[in-house]
Amino acid sequence: MEYKIVEYGCLNEFQRKQAVELFMEGFGHFMTFSKDEDLKRKLFFEIFHPSLFRCYVEEDKVLGLMGIATSEVRPVKFSYDICKKHFGKIKGSIISKQMNAIFQKPVVQSKEELYIDVLVTSSVARRKGVGTALLNYAFGLKDYDVCFVEAFSNNQAAIRLYEKNGFVVDKREKLSLMRFLGAGYPIRMKKVL
Repeated sequence: MEYKIVEYGCLNEFQRKQAVELFMEGFGHFMTFSKDEDLKRKLFFEIFHPSLFRCYVEEDKVLGLMGIATSEVRPVKFSYDICKKHFGKIKGSIISKQMNAIFQKPVVQSKEELYIDVLVTSSVARRKGVGTALLNYAFGLKDYDVCFVEAFSNNQAAIRLYEKNGFVVDKREKLSLMRFLGAGYPIRMKKVL
């Protein structure tokens, strides 16, 4: 099948909703700031960075989503104005501050380092090369010497995908709070480009 890698900002509205759905499928259970799943979808629809999210599109369907971070910017920013619009002034302010403390924290130090912040594929497209195609796209970006990604120790499928694509373990954070939430501990992986 023919596919293309497209920036989130270049997708039509229906495709952007598919991209958000993929994010919710892969990461929604970590987004505990609201129980209203539809409201969270509306929020993510607006806060995804238009050029830092890349989507694997096949026959107009979004089958994969990748968010790229650099030393200067990350792909998800919980804008106060957008959070306030969806959750009200007080709750929107709290969500914006708390989530940005996580999602805007620097993940790489130098301009030559790239970080895969988000990588998720549709359940119908797993083990069909979608994740590898997105990773290869990231590896082909100019001006980067090294790429980092993080996976939780309980997500063995993701770890195998990264290892298959040349990543090696860089650091394990066994004392992470996420371990107590059932996700396992974060494993940071590295690939020299």
